[in-house]
Amino acid sequence: MTNDNLIDNKTLIHKLYKEVLADWNMAMVDALLAADFISHDWPKGTPAGPQTFKGFYAKIKAALPDARYELDDVIAEGEKVVTRWRLLGTHDGPFDGMAPTGRSIVLNGIAIYRVSNGKVQERWVVTDLHALLQQAPGAVQ
Repeated sequence: MTNDNLIDNKTLIHKLYKEVLADWNMAMVDALLAADFISHDWPKGTPAGPQTFKGFYAKIKAALPDARYELDDVIAEGEKVVTRWRLLGTHDGPFDGMAPTGRSIVLNGIAIYRVSNGKVQERWVVTDLHALLQQAPGAVQ
């Protein structure tokens, strides 16, 4: 892996966060994700591919209409790119059975992406759900 590939992989992930997860331009998803993209944090049996990615983030955008992702760190080595990110927004819509709280939220997370052939092939995500739940008292019973 050359240094240029590391720069290209980091650039691809920066583009994913800027254009898709900050500007919500879902038209870019097909250009950035592989046709068989898989997110290992999704429930077992979830279909692979960009359409599933779009559907997942459409639910987030419906629950948090002002949602935006911010990158704190981007680190690359080989085919892997690691991000430390924050999701910020106001919980104004339902999400997976949780009624809107009207509260501002911040969800912190770390994601590892595998990039190959100029596209995101797969990812692993860990989020700080404990801290998120503490921001919305009474949201979980």
